[in-house]
Amino acid sequence: MKMKMLAVTAMVFGVNAFGNQHYEKDVESIKKMTGCYEVTFQNAETFSLTPEYKYHDRFKAGPALEWIFVDSQKEGLISLQHLLIAGPHIIKHWRQEWSHQNTSLYHYEGDKVWTPKELSSEKVDGMWTQKVYQVDDSPRYECSAPWIRYSGKNYWECETNAPLPRREFSKRSDYNILKRTNKHELVSNGHIHDQDNIKVVRKNGVSRPLVMEKGLNTYKLVSESRCQKAKDWWKQHKGYWFNVRQVWDEVYGRKDTMKFRSKVEGKTLWKRLFDLDEQFSKASNDNSGKIRKEVKSVIEDFMY
Repeated sequence: MKMKMLAVTAMVFGVNAFGNQHYEKDVESIKKMTGCYEVTFQNAETFSLTPEYKYHDRFKAGPALEWIFVDSQKEGLISLQHLLIAGPHIIKHWRQEWSHQNTSLYHYEGDKVWTPKELSSEKVDGMWTQKVYQVDDSPRYECSAPWIRYSGKNYWECETNAPLPRREFSKRSDYNILKRTNKHELVSNGHIHDQDNIKVVRKNGVSRPLVMEKGLNTYKLVSESRCQKAKDWWKQHKGYWFNVRQVWDEVYGRKDTMKFRSKVEGKTLWKRLFDLDEQFSKASNDNSGKIRKEVKSVIEDFMY
């Protein structure tokens, strides 16, 4: 009976009965989220947690085309970049980085503040941290959990704090933290990003939940040829964004609390870095040194 229980536990948490991680199967699961997709984004507030709360309208966008690809990979680390195809335009969308048995995370405290958090190696045994970055590769949210394969299911699920989503951050100020439960599940025709969220007000160290929200982003696989424009665009722009990531890696490597201003001289951080992308992507020669110097200067302008 004891061995049977060990076997079931191993199957659920991605390890065998002797403690060896199913690393290759986890890597395969992560990389199965790549491809050309029709994506639909949906969100709806469900249950009020304060008597006076007034529900906001449901949100739906799409279907839109999105190309997801392995931007870089090495042992224990996989980066997936998203590019959104909006008519004739290509938009560098969010990026997710998967880190195996990672012990260093950043926790979102609200109001554009992230604090470093260290986990013990025992706590993250067999786990993967999904680090989600904004369109400019600045921080968004991070969380560690195991990939689960059980009873025909293949998914990863974790709960963490995050900033307001882009669909609301410029429209609302009645809450400052989105407590997210993110579930990424592989399905027959692609994958889904299932969310159970709570909108929270945090002030002076006290948190007050406002309302619960359900989110569902569906990624339906389509022909790779439909994302060719995104592939062509990336060839011209990937050099610049590689340098941007190098600068950010230095910032994250400090393991200091990160605080960001919303705007500097009337512009957001993403707009400043996207403007530099347009400037440097047109240059034919290698400007890595100059790019990193200017990107570092911009990022430092926004940090305090």
